[in-house]
Amino acid sequence: MLDAGRTQGLLKARGRQRTDSTHVLAAVREPNRLELLGETLRAALNALAAMAPAWLRSVALPVWYERYSRRIEDFRLPKTPAERAALADEIGDDGFRLLAALDGPESPPGVATMPAVEVLRTVWRCHFEKTPDPADPSGNGRARLRPVSGRGGEDRLESPYDTDARYCSKSGMEWTGYMVHLSETCDDDAPRLIVHADTTAANVHEAMRTEPIHVALAAKGIAPALHLVDSAYVSAAHLVTAREVFAIDLVGPPRKNLSWQQRQGGGFRAADFRIDWEASRAICPRDKQSQSWRDYRDRSGSPYVKVRFNPADCRACEARAQCTRATGVKWGRNLRLRPRDEHEALAVARARKETDSEQPLYALRQGVEGTLSQAVRSFGLRRARYKGIAKAHLQHVAVAAALNLDRIAAWLRGRPLAPTRRSRFAALAA
Repeated sequence: MLDAGRTQGLLKARGRQRTDSTHVLAAVREPNRLELLGETLRAALNALAAMAPAWLRSVALPVWYERYSRRIEDFRLPKTPAERAALADEIGDDGFRLLAALDGPESPPGVATMPAVEVLRTVWRCHFEKTPDPADPSGNGRARLRPVSGRGGEDRLESPYDTDARYCSKSGMEWTGYMVHLSETCDDDAPRLIVHADTTAANVHEAMRTEPIHVALAAKGIAPALHLVDSAYVSAAHLVTAREVFAIDLVGPPRKNLSWQQRQGGGFRAADFRIDWEASRAICPRDKQSQSWRDYRDRSGSPYVKVRFNPADCRACEARAQCTRATGVKWGRNLRLRPRDEHEALAVARARKETDSEQPLYALRQGVEGTLSQAVRSFGLRRARYKGIAKAHLQHVAVAAALNLDRIAAWLRGRPLAPTRRSRFAALAA
């Protein structure tokens, strides 16, 4: 579809594009914790029964055939929390027993690294720990559920039948599955075509996809000159990389300044200090110069500058309450600055957001939400039809191609864009 758009002169590089994302529900049932544990072990047993039936028959306990012969949700699970915890511990012991046999010398070649077995290892590592048991002569201990401490962790699996799907909580909404990022053109003299579909696990933040999207657009030869996004895609590093590496003007509201000076109003923010990068010094709003300037790196290896002011100057300053809450004779105002290019890029972006002439650009970005709505309502974008991120991405590419086909046909026929729909009740306000 993109090649056809180029041939017809409907798609050009170095124009305007916009990007946004929406959530996608995985094509699997979301089990509770007990069901997840039982189904994970059952899936591993089924895979082993096909791969090494004779070996599995020799290690399986008689109770396993009763406990894991059917889907866990088909059984009547215990009602009390204590009984559920006891059943979970029994399932944990069964899983550890199977893993120990798989790692033993009599295990058939290749079965210990089967995908279903790797899933079993991952789930058991996340949900169980072993505790000493005096009644166990082998000294291996008993399985015990780990305390529930959120749903984080990169390897936290939500279903043994879709190991790519992940849990996410965003803006009061929770789901298990994926995220899809759609990028479309938004030039006035051409149809609005989707130029890239990017599919990730649900727990991958939008900020992690800004640069990969630019790389993909550049590889297709259709990188924009102006890229409109929301605040989730914008950081100081993104602004610099987009400009210097891809020659893209990344436009979006930068993340809010959460310092107490900003929230209080009237406080001296870091932006109120004059920075002399050549002389490696900062000057406060009361014209006092910094005492020290040092380069550091944070835990991720990103560089930053730490600027300290003379505590004596800060103690004597009449505006101290507007600047710092530090106490003690050795404490004055400190600044933490990004590298110069990032610091200046962020300052420009924040100033740009307040400029009246730039507001139409921010309004233009919101138009991509109509594309997401059309993809969801007309093509079922929000529900994965298949399991696994590869097939989910193929579905998203197909949806994007279908949207483009419809939009090219509308453009050639002269069909105008539909206006924003309003409910009858909302129309009464006008």
